[in-house]
Amino acid sequence: MGRLSNHWVLGWLDDIGLPQYKDSFSASSVDGRMLNYLTFSDMLHLKVHNALHHITFKRAIQCLRLHNFHPNCLKRHPVDESWLKGADVLLWTNSRVTEWLRLVDLAEYAPNLRGSGVHGSLMILEPRFTAESLAALLSIPTSKTLLQRHLATHFQSLVGAECHGVKEEAAIDPLFQPLMPGIKHK
Repeated sequence: MGRLSNHWVLGWLDDIGLPQYKDSFSASSVDGRMLNYLTFSDMLHLKVHNALHHITFKRAIQCLRLHNFHPNCLKRHPVDESWLKGADVLLWTNSRVTEWLRLVDLAEYAPNLRGSGVHGSLMILEPRFTAESLAALLSIPTSKTLLQRHLATHFQSLVGAECHGVKEEAAIDPLFQPLMPGIKHK
């Protein structure tokens, strides 16, 4: 963790799709050691008020923990066909998710992911992040049912049967609330 400087953290914010927080993270000199211990209050101090972004940070930090805070664990390179076999989606950056959208013929919606905080560990580790969550972030109208179904099919294929099963099981809970953009913390 000590090798992850503030400069590295600022690059990581790009990787996880949240570059809008660079100024506050820079001003507070957040480094890898601090990332590991960020609290809800710390996030509010860093001007992170969007509930989805809180979850985005939580899952991105969980991914770093799973990989012992290795500075190069995230997959920034262009998408190859390995994702068809479920390879390393957990490690995908926001730009790699955007590239995947282009590969599944959703290129016109890909720019909507800028600043969204969508990355591989959010898609894989967060049970409340579903195809519907992604469709909302992409601004795909609910009236476009074929497009919604197209995204849902590709999303399910991308995350895999086991992960999709966890998401479906979570959705059965009567207290379940899908993760959607726009909810703010005060």
